Amino acid sequence: MDIHAPSHPILTLKEAAVHLCIVTTGILIALSLEGALEWRHHHELVRETRQNLQNEIRGNQKSIQIVLKSLAPIRTRFIHAIDVVSEASASSNPKDAVSVFGPDGGLLSGVSFAWLNTASYKTAEATGALGLMEYSEAIKYSDIYDLQELYGRMQDGAEKDMFAALMLGTAILAKPVPAEIADVKRQLRLALGGIVPMDNLANKLDELYSRALTAAP
Repeated sequence: MDIHAPSHPILTLKEAAVHLCIVTTGILIALSLEGALEWRHHHELVRETRQNLQNEIRGNQKSIQIVLKSLAPIRTRFIHAIDVVSEASASSNPKDAVSVFGPDGGLLSGVSFAWLNTASYKTAEATGALGLMEYSEAIKYSDIYDLQELYGRMQDGAEKDMFAALMLGTAILAKPVPAEIADVKRQLRLALGGIVPMDNLANKLDELYSRALTAAP
């Protein structure tokens, strides 16, 4: 905003007061317009960010629901695999082991792992949009993405344990020694132990997703 000096000298107190009033009014109008424009910009930023987060959460929920459908049968297969390994011996070639650990084995058949996106949330942090939201709304999104991060670490560990169990399981396809049987059984139990908390976290995430989508403005 440019402030120009009067075109002629101010000779009276009245003229000075009028000029000061005009300048002050102009400044207040300019500040009001600037504030309105800034508020509109913030409002649009929050609206766009909220929409992006809702779309991202909706996609992540679909991914986690696919995982939830696959976890129950996977857990059943690992329990069955432990039974198969427990019945194996160094002098036997258990036919059931082929159905579990063979080339066409079903130990990991149908297993799904979630791909959870975070691009919209990271953008919201970078642009400061989260700080412009109501505190309760910002906390809601923060809780979701914090749990997502925890779930991602747990899923990575469970995935490694599952595939390690499958690879070790191939050792009992041809007359395994007792040490190999013990190793496979131990790895199967380790993998099974990771599936249970993974299932619990996936259910909690699904619940938070639904709550966020239902409460969306």
